[in-house]
Amino acid sequence: MPEFFNVLPPEDARRLMFAHMDWRMAPETIPVSQALGRVTAAAVHSPQALPGFRRSTMDGYAVRAADTYGASGSLPAFLQVVGEVPMGEAATVEIGSGQAAVVHTGGMIPETADAVVQIEQTQFISADETTPPPFEIEVFKAVAVGQNVLQIGEDVALDSEIFAAGHLLRPQDLGGLLAVGITEVAVAQRPRVGILATGDEVVAPALLTQPGQIRDINSYTVSGQVAAAGGTAVRGGIIPDDYEALAAAARQLL
Repeated sequence: MPEFFNVLPPEDARRLMFAHMDWRMAPETIPVSQALGRVTAAAVHSPQALPGFRRSTMDGYAVRAADTYGASGSLPAFLQVVGEVPMGEAATVEIGSGQAAVVHTGGMIPETADAVVQIEQTQFISADETTPPPFEIEVFKAVAVGQNVLQIGEDVALDSEIFAAGHLLRPQDLGGLLAVGITEVAVAQRPRVGILATGDEVVAPALLTQPGQIRDINSYTVSGQVAAAGGTAVRGGIIPDDYEALAAAARQLL
């Protein structure tokens, strides 16, 4: 008696299916805001360095690191605060020897500074937080060149590859693209997957089943799997156990 089913192991079945498919999807360019769950069609490179300017990673004072060397709780360094760098603006204040400028987390570092002293490592002298510059501070801990400073391109270098081709875009990836000014991205088109339910005993889920009948659940389960994988499911209905009917339905979907 011949075998009723001609079955293959999953990997063999997958190879056979792909051998009959042109599964490379043509690219399309869409807004980054709509690209969640899409797959990059080509490598994405950064059009700019991030950050594009030296930024402070702390609230505190931009300084020349050499002016703090040897500072300690018992022997602080004395610096004159000569200005402040407002958030969202370019740093125009110049720092000379023995001077400092107020900076805030994420703010730009003056060109003549090379480090930032954390505000918790300082103390006012005859002044308080409401006093505008100039005023003097004590610094209780030395800092090294580059300390508490995010350098140009430290997060992302100019023209560096952000994502390779074939990358599935996640929520944080959308933010990363927008951070370097990329508002549109080339992605593969969503594959359309045709789904057929087969069997003389299978009926639509909304119907009351008669003896010997079962509801079509696979069409909807597989549709959900296709959607979760980034595709578009196209259900082709329930086909009876007839080869010609099945072949015709498959041709129609294709």
